[in-house]
Amino acid sequence: MSIDWRARASEVWTVPNLISLSRLPLVAGIVFTLNSPLRYVLFALIILSDGIDGWVARKLDQTTELGALLDPALDKLTALVLVAVLFPRLDLAVPYLALFFARDIFVVSLAPLVPLYDFDTSKVQARLPGKVVTNLQFLAMVAMLVPATAVTEVLLWALGLASAVAITDYVVFVGRELSDREWVHDWRGFAAATGAVFAAFALLVWLLLFDQFRDAIATIL
Repeated sequence: MSIDWRARASEVWTVPNLISLSRLPLVAGIVFTLNSPLRYVLFALIILSDGIDGWVARKLDQTTELGALLDPALDKLTALVLVAVLFPRLDLAVPYLALFFARDIFVVSLAPLVPLYDFDTSKVQARLPGKVVTNLQFLAMVAMLVPATAVTEVLLWALGLASAVAITDYVVFVGRELSDREWVHDWRGFAAATGAVFAAFALLVWLLLFDQFRDAIATIL
């Protein structure tokens, strides 16, 4: 089925989509005001735009296919840019970023399933554990904006654990969507997914943050 790109382009000029796109100059503003209190105002406006664009779309009956794609795409772009400019201001090792983006990297890895199995990823994106991860990412960005290194570190560890839970949920969901085997649909499938994901997560954290663990243990002892 061909896509009418002219129709999609015309949707940009709807009020909710313009509100969504306003995040781009706001993010750019934060990049250029990192040492000014103005960054807090700009960040608040980003959150406001993210919160009201969907409401405005429903209120004005201007929901569009472009808007449904634009909002989450801008969310990810905003997080990527802000973390890229805010994280270097913290006294934390770069591998901590793996804790922030673990869920998103996994969701992107599901993309090959779409053409192979005609898989509907929209159900995955709306799941509760994923929403918990998104909220923790928001809180972590607030802590980076301050910047508050200790608080950010705690939130990143919470993000890592929440991401492991979310990825387990995704693995179970995808497995049950793609397989009719009985064990996949009962507690055995859940147990296998939980064990595999948390073992992989523990190994990844150990490999990436070995030096931090060693220093922490040395400090305690």
